[in-house]
Amino acid sequence: MTKRGRRRRFGIALSVGMAAWAVCAGQAQSKDESGTLQAGGYERSYLAYIPEKLPPGAPLLLVLHGTGMTGAQMRTTTGGEFDRLADANGFAVVYPTGYKNTWDDCRKTDPTAAKQLHVDDIAFFRALVARFQDAHAIDPGRVVVMGYSNGAQMAMRTALEAPGMVAAIAAVSANLPVADNSVCHPTGKPVAVLLMDGTADPVNPFTGGEVKLGAHGSRGFVHSTDETARYWAQLGGYAGDPETDTLPHRDPADPTSVKVWDWHEAGKKPVIAFIVDGGGHVVPNPHFPVEPALGKVTRDVDAPQIVWGFFASLFQDRRSAKP
Repeated sequence: MTKRGRRRRFGIALSVGMAAWAVCAGQAQSKDESGTLQAGGYERSYLAYIPEKLPPGAPLLLVLHGTGMTGAQMRTTTGGEFDRLADANGFAVVYPTGYKNTWDDCRKTDPTAAKQLHVDDIAFFRALVARFQDAHAIDPGRVVVMGYSNGAQMAMRTALEAPGMVAAIAAVSANLPVADNSVCHPTGKPVAVLLMDGTADPVNPFTGGEVKLGAHGSRGFVHSTDETARYWAQLGGYAGDPETDTLPHRDPADPTSVKVWDWHEAGKKPVIAFIVDGGGHVVPNPHFPVEPALGKVTRDVDAPQIVWGFFASLFQDRRSAKP
């Protein structure tokens, strides 16, 4: 693909997010649902946002929090943007809460209760899809998952072990674990993937290495962002290097910058990585103040907009491919 072609395709994702934000900024009204359900032998809880007059066959977005958080806190961390995007674009958002606030992701080195008890989070997600299909007629073929940190690791586990359940994932601030630190059993099937990592992330090492969470202990070793992106690309059938580009720099006072690695060909699942040079362990958005210890937040991307733009472009591609 030419750089011009790549820019035009990527422009779809970016413009979808920006247009959605322009339409819905400041207009979101509370249409919350909360509930519990039984999955994998445990009672699980969630918070959901359902737009008024949600059309039948709408997409469902699962947004997964990081270690020690709740679904409600993840909603705050993303600035409530997914709710406003849902209003403008007609999809349902669910913010599940992990078992004792963590997810049983692929990493073997993990002292949390979810890992030690082998909690089946994928069963939880399947139960959520079934509940929202029954209650709101969402399209089970348009289920997408976005995760941050531990939640991003769980999003990747879902894509590896249950690719038929998700149309795409977005993983922010996470790299795949190395082989001897993984308990997952990949199916080998391709999935559309968006990654977003900071080169100065103090938790998830951009160049690979040990994930350290301070008082929360070690999570073992992970691959680099480059190795993680190429894994997903190779799974999708790509053999070469990605197209690359640098996003426009919005604020001269912002010390970060953003590069994009993009694998995209007709008939294949796209893989896109946003590399935030100087960025930290964060979900970039302008609406939530981040603890300084987690690193810098770029002003060149707004992660919820980018993530939904990526998902929406896939749904557009699927509709345009139908006869």
